[in-house]
Amino acid sequence: MPIYFMSMLSMPKKVRLRLERIQRDFLWGGGALERKLHLIRWDLVCLQKCNGGLGVKSLSILNKALLCKWSWRFAIEREAFWNQVIRGKKDWEVVKSRLFFVVGNGQRVKFWKDIWCGDEPLCVSFPSLFALAVFKDAWVKDVWRCNEGGGSWSPLFSRPLNDWELDEVCSFFVALNGKQIQQGVDDRVIWRETKCGKFSVKSLYKSLVSGHPASFPLSAIWKVSVQPRVSFFGWEAMWGKALTLDQLQRRGWALAIRCYLCQRNEWVLPAAVKEMFLRWNGTFVGKKRKGVWKASPLCLFWTLWKTRNKVAFEEIELSIQRLKSSFVYLLWSETDVYKRWSLDLS
Repeated sequence: MPIYFMSMLSMPKKVRLRLERIQRDFLWGGGALERKLHLIRWDLVCLQKCNGGLGVKSLSILNKALLCKWSWRFAIEREAFWNQVIRGKKDWEVVKSRLFFVVGNGQRVKFWKDIWCGDEPLCVSFPSLFALAVFKDAWVKDVWRCNEGGGSWSPLFSRPLNDWELDEVCSFFVALNGKQIQQGVDDRVIWRETKCGKFSVKSLYKSLVSGHPASFPLSAIWKVSVQPRVSFFGWEAMWGKALTLDQLQRRGWALAIRCYLCQRNEWVLPAAVKEMFLRWNGTFVGKKRKGVWKASPLCLFWTLWKTRNKVAFEEIELSIQRLKSSFVYLLWSETDVYKRWSLDLS
């Protein structure tokens, strides 16, 4: 991955699409000589595991996060000449919304437009007062008036305030209460996405890809003592994308939908797979058997899937006893709890 160039230049769309195609072919198989079905949308694959994806990096978001590192640098070096150039770029807005300023002497913090008093700029919290402000780009130091008592805030408005605006004015000065200029102390910039307050590409990337529903059974799929391919199949099943006959039919294949196990009824993937994973908590199970309990759904799904494929493609006869034995053996072999136990399938 060309990380260095991605941190310096905006990646052309054509290059990004080509790289993503290589990634998709690697994940799902296939390539120039063979085309295989890509079961789940790439934007879902690029979500974090806790949000239902595989944690694969989105190239467009990663490129933006890497470029924004320069915007962070210019937030620190505000007096640099090229600072003004960066402010004209759209990446600056991505960074600016995640900054918090700790006011010192107030020389580098915009009174109305920077986040320093509350969780949003004052121009957003008090839009009607901002519309009346004479100096909309005023620095914090320009609004502070020193006096014998220490000082006070004195923003200038274009007209006298009306009676019906007094409530908002009171709220405005309540928000400013406790804030004051500290002469001889430089203003500081805090990155709100990390505990230490310093910028990192990882924190910005995580912030940019968040915003998707977090209702995903992370621990039931990815934090289980089973092989990655078993968890991967459980992930596909959770999204309802296991390559069953009904899925093939939706993709244009003319096939009769039937259950390979009973050979009678039509078969579709159960609609409650996700809910089953979310509710499979096993609070009543002891600590020693917790790993076995958590692995049971994945091992059962994987056993049924492998047996179904053998019946479909190898035309073997279904045996319920063999199915049960396969499930128990897989559960035994996958979980650490049973590694020291003997297993009798007779």
